[in-house]
Amino acid sequence: MSGEYSYNALMLVMVATFLVPIILPRGKRFTVPIVVGEIIAGIILGPSGLDLISIEGDAVMNFLLEFGLAYLMFIAGMEIDFNAIARIAKDSSNHKEKGLLQNPIFLGPFSFLLTLILSTACSFILFKMGYISDGWMILALIISTTSLGVVLPVLKEKKMVDSPFGQTVLLTALLADFITMLLISIFASYYPKGVLNIQMMLVFLLFFAFAFIYRTGKALIKIKWVTQIIEELSHATAQIKLRASLVLLISFIVIAEVLEAEMILGAFIAGTIISLLTEAPDRRIEKELEAFGFSFFIPIFFVLVGVGFNLPVLLESSDALLLVPILLFIAIIVKMVPSLLFRFAFSWRETFAAGSLLSARLSLIIAASAIGLKLMIIDDATNSAIILVAITTVTIAPLLFNGLIKTADKEHTLRERGERAYSDFIALIREHDLEMDRDAVKAMFEFFDTNHDGLIDIEELAAVFEGKLPDADSEII
Repeated sequence: MSGEYSYNALMLVMVATFLVPIILPRGKRFTVPIVVGEIIAGIILGPSGLDLISIEGDAVMNFLLEFGLAYLMFIAGMEIDFNAIARIAKDSSNHKEKGLLQNPIFLGPFSFLLTLILSTACSFILFKMGYISDGWMILALIISTTSLGVVLPVLKEKKMVDSPFGQTVLLTALLADFITMLLISIFASYYPKGVLNIQMMLVFLLFFAFAFIYRTGKALIKIKWVTQIIEELSHATAQIKLRASLVLLISFIVIAEVLEAEMILGAFIAGTIISLLTEAPDRRIEKELEAFGFSFFIPIFFVLVGVGFNLPVLLESSDALLLVPILLFIAIIVKMVPSLLFRFAFSWRETFAAGSLLSARLSLIIAASAIGLKLMIIDDATNSAIILVAITTVTIAPLLFNGLIKTADKEHTLRERGERAYSDFIALIREHDLEMDRDAVKAMFEFFDTNHDGLIDIEELAAVFEGKLPDADSEII
């Protein structure tokens, strides 16, 4: 015992976070996400299981729960890779000849917009039918979420991130993460007031603070002596970049509280600033912040979510039990139907694979549900139903995707790489305003034809792009 607090509960939580990754099955065919294991561990340790831990009246556990949620939103903000969005937009501009319905910049946002519309309609219907007593607006946002933390690793495993299909799915997931969490954060700030007033408009000062810090950061990193000092203090015991990031996180949480906004909005904005200011290709600072969060605060949050899971209330409520399959059906439909737009650019197999992968929910849906529970917009039974839906979707969605996209077809992948290389080549010519008539093109390719057989083979052309220009006295071997 130390002071007024006991470390017994924290010890049990930490032991659970240590054992879960070791115990969970791992394999190419079937892998249970660690987050799911952490929630289940919390259920076992909490009042619904062995009743060894309770967050009721425990100041330390409640702090860790709230700060874990804030850190999760901080990571969610960092996951919005604006560099990736810019790259996708640039690639899309090089594929204008493919048409609007085949462009990721159109397909991604429009499919998510349809998801938002369908989610709103389904939530309102549930409210009118009496399955939820209140909070249909936040429920619409909750079921609109997607787990970028599941989508990105799955696409990377299939080596599809840089393909047109992968970019379209990734952009859709990025938008779902960014827009839903932004809307949920703003809604959570406005909802307690009930009506719109001048004082509530102060929340938008957060965005002015965001713009000021971002502009200041961009200006500072361009000053040579500032960057030198930062690099000198970024190693060993100083770790100045990590300290600055954590100062930014706490500062925005404090600003949000002063403005009477939800702290998650401040944490989320702080994360987006880090993402925007990170220019290094390896995004090292983000990886270090993720390592810090996923080793302590975030796993504790998910274990405590499990501790707060109220199984008796769920089992006692017939409406809540019925809500589980209904929400699961809606969660799949609101992603699968909009993904049918992908058929304009991809095969039916890829279309259904995209819909299934985007149906995965995990971190954000649980965080959003926790916010709704905290604001008393949704009750314990509905929160428990949402957690079960999250666990189910995040388990089956990757399995469905892997079943539909079994292995990347080598010829298909080669063709896509060839199309991208050709588009990049044409874009480069247009960018430099080069004009070549037919005779000049013929002369250039005759120059490439080193063996003078009237044909250019792959080796000859590849050698040219490698900078091995032929001359009159040599041949490319």
